[in-house]
Amino acid sequence: MGAGGPLMRGVQARRDEGAGDGILALQRARLLSAAVGLLAERGYGGVSVARISARAGISRRTYYEIFENREQCLAAVLLDAEERVLRLIARNGVADLPWRERVRCGLWVILSLADSEPALARGCLVETQRAGGLVTAERERILERLTSIVDEGRLEGGRERATGALTAEALVGAVATILATRASQAGEQSTLRELLGELMSMIVLPHLGAAAARRELGRPLPSELDDLQVHSADRDHDGVDPLAGMPARLTYRTAKVLQAVASLDGGERGPSNREIADLAEVHDHGQISKLLTRLEHYGLAKRAVVGRGEPNSWELTETGRRLVRGIGAGQGVQRSAA
Repeated sequence: MGAGGPLMRGVQARRDEGAGDGILALQRARLLSAAVGLLAERGYGGVSVARISARAGISRRTYYEIFENREQCLAAVLLDAEERVLRLIARNGVADLPWRERVRCGLWVILSLADSEPALARGCLVETQRAGGLVTAERERILERLTSIVDEGRLEGGRERATGALTAEALVGAVATILATRASQAGEQSTLRELLGELMSMIVLPHLGAAAARRELGRPLPSELDDLQVHSADRDHDGVDPLAGMPARLTYRTAKVLQAVASLDGGERGPSNREIADLAEVHDHGQISKLLTRLEHYGLAKRAVVGRGEPNSWELTETGRRLVRGIGAGQGVQRSAA
């Protein structure tokens, strides 16, 4: 699967523009997480910009700094899921393997990710079928890419004349339908990974013959040692919300203040309200005091003990430092060279 198509250039461009800003990257991840949850709970028709923003705890103004509309955000959910699959496949080093093993690995990654994140599976496999426009275009692009990969099987085993291009399209369509049906059946005990053998048998049959298809049915599922570790290996920086489990509502401005404290910290004395305000570009004295008090309330920053009449002195707590590392220390806010 390759990069997004022409209609996704707006999504890609905005993400690239914000790549150096850890705050926007975090906000984007929170919006996508909120969109996935809403898709699973309310369905495609129940998702709106207002609901995504409210669930993510992010203002609509910030939403529109990242996505132009609802469709662009939902299309980005598909794009991000695709890229996660690609990263996992790349980590397993299958590029030089025969076609059948590459397909099996790719399918195992998709099934594993779907099992580990059922809301994402329902959103991508089920609810995007009800979409239109940009979301449909992105879904079709992904299916076309998968079709081209499956179609490579025509060159295997000397059976190129036995199958046509429509065979791969039919196979991908059938697999997508099966997975969508299973993903929509909440409460089922079986996992999608258990379908690996049957799905591979179905894919292999027209290309490599009945004997190869039977062998796929009898192959054991990858063991824990061979597992692609979807839960951990895929979690580099993007898609991770450092605020998970914390009560704080991290607005863009609050995060800028947090990063300003981090950038100014390290001297003999912690930065004052005014120094932090100047770096974070908060020009109202009352507002910077309110924002710093909020960080103190959530245990992210603390006032250092100062003498009577001296200005406040601030430093981050360990929790605050961990959060800054998560959103990118000093990214999006830099100390003046002057």
